[in-house]
Order: sequence, then C-alpha cells, then structure tokens
Amino acid sequence: MKHMTKDLAQMIYKRAKVERMMNALRSGEVGALESYFNPNLSVNEEDLFPSTIKVSGKAPILKTPDKDPVSADLENAIMLHQYYQNLDETQASDPRLWTYLSHVQFRKYALIRWGLKGKPEDFEKQEEKAKAITYIFEHWFVSGGSDRDLRRHAIARLWWAAHLTCAPWKSDPEFFSGLENKDPYYYTRILLSTQDIYQQVLERAMGRSNRILISVLEFLGKNKSFAQSREKIRSLMKELNLAYGTKKIITLDQKTLAALISKIGSEIDVKE
Repeated sequence: MKHMTKDLAQMIYKRAKVERMMNALRSGEVGALESYFNPNLSVNEEDLFPSTIKVSGKAPILKTPDKDPVSADLENAIMLHQYYQNLDETQASDPRLWTYLSHVQFRKYALIRWGLKGKPEDFEKQEEKAKAITYIFEHWFVSGGSDRDLRRHAIARLWWAAHLTCAPWKSDPEFFSGLENKDPYYYTRILLSTQDIYQQVLERAMGRSNRILISVLEFLGKNKSFAQSREKIRSLMKELNLAYGTKKIITLDQKTLAALISKIGSEIDVKE
C-alpha cells in the first residue's frame, strides 16, 4: 500500500496578534523595533491558529541572496508557489498569513533580504526610527491589504509573482494559447530578472490584468536590451497606462495588444 502524506493546516497569526505587533511599533514600545535585528522570535501558541490552507511536507528553506539582492528571488518564488499550490487568491490576500510567514516561518530569509541595515543604535533618532518603522510595515506586514501592499511584502511578493505568471496558457487558454512554453515559469523568470521590471510592471495598476502583464513580459523577453533600461520600461508602462485609461486596451485580443505594446516600444527606442 502506497504511503500517503497527510495534509496539514498552515498556522497563521490571529488578527489581534498582528494588530498588537503593529501598535507596538507605532507607539515606540521598547524592544519592538529592536526585535527586527534578532534572528530568533518567541512565539506564543495562543497567538496562532490553524488556517484553512492545506500544505504537505516540510516548508521550503528559502535561499538567501548573495551580493545581488534579487539573485534568489526566482528560485524562492518557484519554491513558494509549488509548496503553496493549494492557496487561492482570497487566502493569499490574508495579512495574517504573510505576517506569520515573514516573522516566523521564513524569518531568516526576511531578515537577510528585507532586514534593517546597521545596528539598533543607528535608529535612536526619531526621524531614522520613523523611516525604519515605515520600511518594516511595507515589507513585513500587509498593512493596507491592497495589491500593492501584497506585492511589496517580503514573502507575498514572491508567491504572487509566480502565481500571476505561471503557465498563463493554462489559466487563460482562450487568450494565451499561442504563447505556450515548455517552461511553466517562463514569464516568472522575465518578471523577476530585474528589480526594475518587477517594480515598473507588477506594482502598477495594470499589473492587475494578467493579459496586459503577460503581454508586456512577452515583449520584454523578446527585447533584451529594452528590458535592461529602467527608463525605457518606465516609459513603456507610462504610455500603456495612458492607453489603458483611454483606449480600454484590456478589451483587445492578444495579437492586437502585442502589436500595440511593440509599437509603443519602438517609438520609445527611437526617442531614446
């Protein structure tokens, strides 16, 4: 008889615990900010509860980056996406999940990739302390619950990057059937190849449309030199944003949308 691995419930923080942690930072509670320099965190079982998210086996050990901060993003995104393959978008928008994962389950990675630089005493001045707290809220919590908040969180950003770009020809065959690739994470690789692509493409409102997102990544994948220029990517997204609001490009078919992106890209190349 084949041994079956029993699915386990993913533990997450209770909402009250998340609120207490955030309030401790806001109020300047002694030790609250300093805890983000500590590799160990005391976890009270009373602050946790089993979610409806089912996982199998041990959680992945996220790879910490080398000198290049984004060097491990792709590998980690794929590992997280495969481990949390049963996560639906409602569950993946829950601040309690991501706060627990950044503070507890993947704390080592979060400290190295998104930790505060320096020592606790470097943040004694009020201005520096305020900046540090804002930074912690941005990358360790999902304080607002918006798409942008999720895409800046230390762990959520990785899962969402893979989720939004994995095998679009399967999730939307009517639109993307012509873009099928042997690598299901082909577009994830493009999205996470540079921080500029991730920020300029995914953090904008248009990133909510998978059809626009994948079409832009398809263009960047075919135009490597263009994709290396932060200013060109920014200009492309700016022009597309204007078109998004006036021409309703979300209603275009795949070939027409690809042609529009290519046309705007060519015009930017000529200008710059």
